[in-house]
Amino acid sequence: MGSFTTRRSLRRSAQVRMKSAGTAGPLSPKWTILALVIGFLAIIEFITRMGWVPVVILVPPSDVAAVLWKLVTSGKLFPDFWRTTWEVVISVAAAIAIGVPVGFSLWRVPLLGKALEPYLVGIYAVPLVLFYPFLLVVFGLGAIPIVVVAAAMGTVPVILNSWAAFRGIPPIYLMVSASFGCHGFARFRRVIFPASAPMIFAGFKLSLIYSFVGVIVMEFMVGNTGLGFRVSYDYDGFRIDEMYAYVAVIVFLAAIISTFLSRGEREVRKENANG
Repeated sequence: MGSFTTRRSLRRSAQVRMKSAGTAGPLSPKWTILALVIGFLAIIEFITRMGWVPVVILVPPSDVAAVLWKLVTSGKLFPDFWRTTWEVVISVAAAIAIGVPVGFSLWRVPLLGKALEPYLVGIYAVPLVLFYPFLLVVFGLGAIPIVVVAAAMGTVPVILNSWAAFRGIPPIYLMVSASFGCHGFARFRRVIFPASAPMIFAGFKLSLIYSFVGVIVMEFMVGNTGLGFRVSYDYDGFRIDEMYAYVAVIVFLAAIISTFLSRGEREVRKENANG
């Protein structure tokens, strides 16, 4: 008995050490990504300073950082930053608010799901940005057509992922919950949503990608403010360093919103694990 306990303790200690080695230290994924980014920027800095790439195509990252600092300190960046931010947030929120109930309805009414599935898959493959002339006629210039297109692009993946997530729930979960008298919203909160949450959150992340692309592309094409508009404006004016500064801000904004979604997913999983 003592030897068995000792072996189990040693095994646990080894697992803890392996986990610590995989999540901390210079070889952890975060440090690896940081090293790759720094190395990539260093290579770009070198080849641009050497003149191997024309400045109308690529500029040194140090120059981009200097321009970005001027945009921040002068306050020029923030109106466009907040405009794009709330357009993306509203688009993703609308996609989630529409997509999850629709996916749930398709699961609860299988005949409706079978009838609409080919059309949803077809819409998923269509670039909805093509409909922006019609939306401009209906809503005019401004944020509304941008948000509508971006939300539409983000809604379809939420519907499909939510529907697939609900269909993937083991029937035994529903039968056991019904036998314990768990029905309605209580069953959705305690059984259905926890069982389907991983795939639903995968749909949320896809929605973020599509909505973000929709916002930037629409701002690029028809916007009069926002980060996408600034990228287009600077590109047309051959202000390449400022254009890349706004591109860097777009990447930063996407990373921030994605981090919030991932943190929300972890919190939901932690709450489900704790019962």
